[in-house]
Amino acid sequence: MNARFLAVSGLLSLTLLSGCNVMDEVMGDTEQVDYKSTVRGDPLSLPPDLSSAQINPSYKPPGGYASANEYNKAVAQANRDAASGASVLPETAGLKIQSSGANRWLEVSQEAGRVYPKLIDFWVDSGFTINRDNPQAGLIETDWAENRAKIPGNLLNRALGAIINMVEDSGERERFRTRLERSNGKTLVFISHERMVETPMDRDGTSFKWLPAKEDPGLNAAMLSRLMVFLGATKQQAEAQVRQTAAAAAAPTHPVVMADVAALPLQMGQSQAYNQVGAAINSAGFTVDNRDPQAGTYTVRYLDTDTGEKRQSSNFISRLWGDKGNLTPLPYTIVVTSDSSQSIVTVRNEQGQADNSATARRILTVLAERM
Repeated sequence: MNARFLAVSGLLSLTLLSGCNVMDEVMGDTEQVDYKSTVRGDPLSLPPDLSSAQINPSYKPPGGYASANEYNKAVAQANRDAASGASVLPETAGLKIQSSGANRWLEVSQEAGRVYPKLIDFWVDSGFTINRDNPQAGLIETDWAENRAKIPGNLLNRALGAIINMVEDSGERERFRTRLERSNGKTLVFISHERMVETPMDRDGTSFKWLPAKEDPGLNAAMLSRLMVFLGATKQQAEAQVRQTAAAAAAPTHPVVMADVAALPLQMGQSQAYNQVGAAINSAGFTVDNRDPQAGTYTVRYLDTDTGEKRQSSNFISRLWGDKGNLTPLPYTIVVTSDSSQSIVTVRNEQGQADNSATARRILTVLAERM
């Protein structure tokens, strides 16, 4: 009798503890982004150029996944900090989501040095661990995480969430990449992500493999919206700005590389074109060695795998002389120039000469597909 009573009591306790989540679903307030990192361990290593005075108690490993209630508490605390002046970015007027085609980014009216540590804080509080961060390059990359909101379920599943989480899996993983750029005293924040989907490899569904999947621009927009709230805006302000940019993203028209020369025309001014090219570079995952907004250039590294040349590493003897074979990405400079209302994107080779090769066209095509 006692054992049965304890079992029933335990079940009721689980149900009561998850009651808020059940009510959220009934009322239609279920969060669509609810990440839980798949990597255990310390999520944050302090960048070398940040002092310990810049650490605050919110830098902590996520204890499980972030529920809707926990997220709302974090937003409420951020709003209280903004009201008291404790937040790094208290002025919501200094936060604006910009867009060009399907690409969006957040414009912050603060210097990058003040924005960067808050971005680390944002990803940790969102349930991610930090895989690598480079303040000098303005890059942050998370580890793979699972969006628990994508797990199908009913009210019973929500009520037994603590148990279901142990056995249920969405079959999808994402990791996010954040890039910062300085622009006239402001900071531009670009967010992109990679997706992996667990895919059946046989008819019986007994063998599975993780395969890359297409990036979802809507997910990038959702994370930008959450970041905007984290930095001090209200949820309504963030959602309104995302809606304003949704029309352009709903029916994107990709630019086309010219047929007779390796050049990509963009029907916009130089500043807007430079930012859009930067967003496309970030989405494509290029390694950026240098950027110069005044000159309108990005120096990137690219390994062309479509030349038909056999890829092979160097042998031991040749490596002693610095030979790395043909597996090393080569440097290219992407140049954005403007003529009145139109801009042209071209590529220069390692010698600084205009590059009209098939490789240059492939680089521009990769960028065009992400605009």
